[in-house]
Amino acid sequence: MLLKIVGSLIVLISSSLLGYMYSRRCSKRPSELRALQGYLQIFENEISFMSNVLKDAFSKIYMYDDSGVAAFFKGTVDALESDAGISAGEAWAKAVKENIKNTALNSEDEEIIISFGKMLGSSDVDGQIKNIRLTINQLKLQEQKAEELRAKNEAMYRNLGILGGLAIIIILF
Repeated sequence: MLLKIVGSLIVLISSSLLGYMYSRRCSKRPSELRALQGYLQIFENEISFMSNVLKDAFSKIYMYDDSGVAAFFKGTVDALESDAGISAGEAWAKAVKENIKNTALNSEDEEIIISFGKMLGSSDVDGQIKNIRLTINQLKLQEQKAEELRAKNEAMYRNLGILGGLAIIIILF
């Protein structure tokens, strides 16, 4: 009997934790999209007002925070320093593909972020600023979608975890 109770508690706790993990991932995506928009605005200021080189601007952005989305900037700098023949756009795409798994961002977000990198270093400052603003606007739309999904699904994941654990316990007894 004691073994059944302990087993039931383990099932309930583990399923509840799974529900809370999915809930947290759901709520993390909008905040990461907001953070990325902020970093892109910092990047815009760095290249327009400070006239910094791409690597210097990306390094400063990474110094603000070492979160998953800030790792895109650090990965780009690392790729540019390690491989002399790589373009800024290729380095950005490589960094995004390597670090996207450490974030809550989805494939739509990844496409937008990678498309931002295609223009890196290939146009003048005005072209770069237009590209940054376009990307920020696209990320704002993604943030709105993510916020709607969060509002809709966050509580569902938590409740589903708990109720799923209870259903498994009932089935096992």
